[in-house]
Amino acid sequence: MSVLQKFKLSAPTGKKVVLLPDHAFFVRVVPLAPGLPPEEIPAQVELALEGLSPFPVPQLCYGYFHPPGADRLLVYAAYRRRFTVEDAAAWADADAVLPAFAAWLGLAPAGPLALLVTGADFITALGWDGRDAVPAVVAAQPVATDASPETRAAARAALVAQLQHLPPPVEVAAPAGTASREGDDEVKFTAGPHISRLAAAQLDRLDVRDKDELAGRRHDRARDQLLWRTFLGCVAAIVLAGALQLGLKGGRLWLAARAVVAAAQAPAVRSIETRHTLATRIEELSTRRLMPIRMLEIVNEKRPRTIQFLRVATKGLYALEIEGQTGATPDVFNYEAALKELPACAQVDLGQTADRGGVTRFTLTVTFKPEALRPAPASS
Repeated sequence: MSVLQKFKLSAPTGKKVVLLPDHAFFVRVVPLAPGLPPEEIPAQVELALEGLSPFPVPQLCYGYFHPPGADRLLVYAAYRRRFTVEDAAAWADADAVLPAFAAWLGLAPAGPLALLVTGADFITALGWDGRDAVPAVVAAQPVATDASPETRAAARAALVAQLQHLPPPVEVAAPAGTASREGDDEVKFTAGPHISRLAAAQLDRLDVRDKDELAGRRHDRARDQLLWRTFLGCVAAIVLAGALQLGLKGGRLWLAARAVVAAAQAPAVRSIETRHTLATRIEELSTRRLMPIRMLEIVNEKRPRTIQFLRVATKGLYALEIEGQTGATPDVFNYEAALKELPACAQVDLGQTADRGGVTRFTLTVTFKPEALRPAPASS
């Protein structure tokens, strides 16, 4: 049997993660130089592997875990020849290939935590010291599927001994068959009450396959996402165009219906307009006619006895021009002032005055307010 005793975790949307046996990997926690830029971390990982492994980096299947802000990282590797050609061929259609314990690296506990993970042929101890999301302890023991209870108990005791400085370990089963896809950028692993979420960028770093191959897969994934979003945009544009077309057709039908209604109501509208025009004309004939007698009545209310009218003529519908004379010149100005105070007068203009032989002749133009000249309503 191949050393690749694995679990294939398929999400409902087709996301597949291949989990490799933990005991196939050696694991180390590597400190990082303060202020190391993120883009230099892969080179730091390869440098650490060169010092830790007897094999050159190109002959290793490796990955690493580095949460943002942490001053250390978890690196793991296995000799590539431990996996058969059939094993590697099974990875071709997987979205991620990583050790089984890596499924729990997305827990990010708030404080110290210890897990004892039991798989079909291995037991793994995971321990977090609360310093950051990087486990301080990762240890695995291979256990045959037909091993005796005593053998399993001995392996378990050896792992628990490595977790002595941590809280009592919580025993969980390996997350076989419980991976699910959370959108396009996250995978969730579940076992009991514990949930581990790993983003797509973290899965790329955890993946143990060839890094050049992974870079090509990332490029293809970005291209596919771009094409998919472009396709969705085109579909949305087509749907919007169809909705607009239906809206235009609906608008045309509505306008046609309104035109039919307007045509049916046109005779009634013309009849109403005719009656309105006739009523307006009748009102104009009754209220906008020349009323010289009423004008004379108004100006005579304040006329002094010393003033005589020589000529009176209308100017338009609302003005009266008066030529008069008087033997008392001050009465002309007093008369002008009195007319200006009348509510019926809108404007009073005194023209030229001439004094001959003690008689003053003058011209006076009085403009009336239209409402002052309306005839009184007929009494019933």
